[in-house]
Amino acid sequence: KGMNIDKKSEALYQYTKDCLKKLVDAGVDVGMVQIGNETNGAMCGESAASVGGWGKICKLMNAGSKAVREVCPYALVAVHFANPEKSGTYALYGKKLQQYQVDYDVFASSYYPFWHGTQENLSAVLSDIAKTYGKKVMIAETSYAFTTANTDFHNNTIGNDSKPCEGYPFSMEGQATFMRDLIDTVANRTTNGIG
Repeated sequence: KGMNIDKKSEALYQYTKDCLKKLVDAGVDVGMVQIGNETNGAMCGESAASVGGWGKICKLMNAGSKAVREVCPYALVAVHFANPEKSGTYALYGKKLQQYQVDYDVFASSYYPFWHGTQENLSAVLSDIAKTYGKKVMIAETSYAFTTANTDFHNNTIGNDSKPCEGYPFSMEGQATFMRDLIDTVANRTTNGIG
């Protein structure tokens, strides 16, 4: 809080570098590092809606990426967004990442079928990113309910009055089928998909 973008970028770079160095020193084989989580127009207090917003967000992403390249040069760098169902958003994100020359290898998406549209749309928007920018694509977050019961002492976002997505009943089989289909969609029906 209170840091300007240069200090914030340096802090993000140093923190990422220090964390990765600890992992590598402990013998961890780091294969991929995600810079940010669901960074839909915001990251570390910076907003795309503010003056210079995308430039600041991309500066932060590049600070993280620089740390990864220095400590784990063999690791892939991923960026992560949500809401693939919103027309044009992933195209905008891809354009901004290119405009501000963000150094990354993988464009990752969250995909929750209740909110994020069809798997066909997901494949189309991720394939567009892969074809346009030559990046790998993947799903970084997903889930599907096997029950509508509240079993962990908290209310579920999917409740008793929720209707399952077509083809995927609320059951262990429905959950497993959803996961198999999603892996197939990304790995076999999406350009440059990482399954």
